[in-house]
Amino acid sequence: MIALYRKFFARLPVRPVAGDEHLHLLSAEEVRFVRRRHRQALVISASLSVAGFLAYYLPVYSAPWLFPSVPLSLPWIGEFAFPWAETLWGVLLMVVEIYLLVLLNLWGVHEIAVATGLMGAHNKDQLAAQMIGIGLEDKNRGLLEYGIDPFLGLNRGLLFTFNLVLRLKGWLGGKLLRYAVQRLLGRFAVREVLDFAGMPLYMIINAYSTHVVLREARVIIMGQKLIEHLCHRLPASVGADPAAQALLYDTFQFIAVSKRDFHHNHFLLTRALVEKYAIQVKTAAALPDDYLERVRSAPDQLRQVCVLLLVLGFLLDGQVSWRERRRIGLLAEAGIIPYTVADVRAWGRSFVSGAGIEPLLARHLG
Repeated sequence: MIALYRKFFARLPVRPVAGDEHLHLLSAEEVRFVRRRHRQALVISASLSVAGFLAYYLPVYSAPWLFPSVPLSLPWIGEFAFPWAETLWGVLLMVVEIYLLVLLNLWGVHEIAVATGLMGAHNKDQLAAQMIGIGLEDKNRGLLEYGIDPFLGLNRGLLFTFNLVLRLKGWLGGKLLRYAVQRLLGRFAVREVLDFAGMPLYMIINAYSTHVVLREARVIIMGQKLIEHLCHRLPASVGADPAAQALLYDTFQFIAVSKRDFHHNHFLLTRALVEKYAIQVKTAAALPDDYLERVRSAPDQLRQVCVLLLVLGFLLDGQVSWRERRRIGLLAEAGIIPYTVADVRAWGRSFVSGAGIEPLLARHLG
């Protein structure tokens, strides 16, 4: 299917959008265009869910003879009628809907990349693979190439269980909603009501999934240019000695462990600074116990850069989790960062909205 996605992406037209030369910022016209495309994608995504429900249930109700069942007998369950034809029809429609949603996501990512000025006719071929990866929600595990593991010290069994629950939440939500309607209406709940009870939920799930992809696309696109802008402003003298390089490297690991997830922007930030300062890559079994003390006692210029990187690490993926809010509070109490959770979240909103974080950069880089 990758070939299909590439062909679809290549055929999308690059329409001119009024912008400016500041690719890590969004102008008013760029913001309006991105929001308009975002809303259009959400409406289409929710409509696909409605179309899927209608395409599934209307034939089942109007032509039930086309959907025969076969008797089955299973241990501990007994004999029951298995609707094999209806099941196959549902699976087919589900696959079609999934592919249409992927194409919709690719269209949205394409429009955002063009609107922000990152992608144009001159470089679309070079950026196509990266943009398609964003639309497909591919996890960039490039941090591992630099010895950075976001799950350092985390129980793998707990991680697997958490991810499994996330995968099943849509299905579980539909079942719970159906059960709630059945309990509410009792024996007066006909099959049609129960069948369509889950449609609003799946409309929300579809729209939310598209929203997450497009928001992530905007975060990655703006983050990429922000990191390039940052690297131009970072002083070359900061990573001049091995001790400073080691502190910067431990800062990358601290950020990753705080996030507990892989993110493209964190990979780009790590790669850019490792290459800029020729930092030696290592594999750590745990975070150094003296990391915070080393930051506190570092020379002023190096300490300012580390603090800036910590704050950027919290907001570069576009969200600040409850775990990170606790970590920010602890860092503020320890005198490492001069910001509250509200400050960091405000910087994050400014970054995601396209307004940039120039005051933050100026405070730590001059």
